[in-house]
Amino acid sequence: MNSKPKKLVKKQAQFNFQSNKPIPNYVRKVFDAHFAIETEDAKSAGAIGYMTRALVLATLPYKDPKKDSFTRINGDFKLRIVAGYEGGIPFGIYPRLLTSWVVTEAVRTQSPIIHLGDSLNAFLRDVLELKSNGGGERGASTCVTEQMKRLFGAMITAQYTGTLEQKGFMLKNVLLADEFNINEDEVNECLWTPLQEQETGQWKSNIKLSGNFFRECTENPIPIDLRAYKVLRRSPTAMDIYSWITFRMSYLNRRVRPIPWESLMMQFGSGLNTSDLNQAKRNFKKQFTAALKLVKVVYSNLNVDINDNGLVLMPSPPHIPKLITVR
Repeated sequence: MNSKPKKLVKKQAQFNFQSNKPIPNYVRKVFDAHFAIETEDAKSAGAIGYMTRALVLATLPYKDPKKDSFTRINGDFKLRIVAGYEGGIPFGIYPRLLTSWVVTEAVRTQSPIIHLGDSLNAFLRDVLELKSNGGGERGASTCVTEQMKRLFGAMITAQYTGTLEQKGFMLKNVLLADEFNINEDEVNECLWTPLQEQETGQWKSNIKLSGNFFRECTENPIPIDLRAYKVLRRSPTAMDIYSWITFRMSYLNRRVRPIPWESLMMQFGSGLNTSDLNQAKRNFKKQFTAALKLVKVVYSNLNVDINDNGLVLMPSPPHIPKLITVR
């Protein structure tokens, strides 16, 4: 007798996960998030978060590029990141989660100064799910601190020459933060020591967002469901696809031509080193399709088609209720 819940088995079959093999724990969590999202929308659940437009249209690297600059191209949009911290360019899961937290805090507080107090404590525990053994040279807390330094020391140039709803935009040589003061002992204490309410104003660690970046965060935030974004964190590609496709579906009103795999590789591809372009496309298509399958679990009304020519987007119910006008 199959002991798996009927809903889980049904969804497993729907998304072609092999029913004769144990479901990986992270995939099971994706299904759990699906049921939570189906039961209660993001607004009612208090799970609405935000991302900045520039890092939705193009994405951070998945692996350390080991150089001082990094470029992504998405059609008419070009993103260039220059390292301002000697450690290098931000990469991987943590900068993505940190960016979502910072943009969400900026929208929530309408202040460019983000305090690393109890809100970071909740973020690190609930979103990153760090455990008390996360310290050490390669521990989670050390990695988070390192990626903070890389992220908030970076300089971004973002240029979009096409049209969204009205006009393009440009951010030129924008520092994400004017000031970044972090006391690593405070952050470690924040990780493992519950804060008393009267202590939250005593923290010295903070981030002061630059004026241009703060305006970009608060004037053009991209709404996302933090439950979906969090549960996809095992796959940075899935995180990027989710935030991008959630944004696209917020204004898409007709079926689009296939987005070629070459274009998607420029936007999302990483670590696909090969001299054979056709082999690179096949590798990327396999990786992208697997990540998209996870995204479709949490965004079950997503209407897309994958074919040999690329990815076809079709109008779908928005994943987040329309709360703001994206300019």
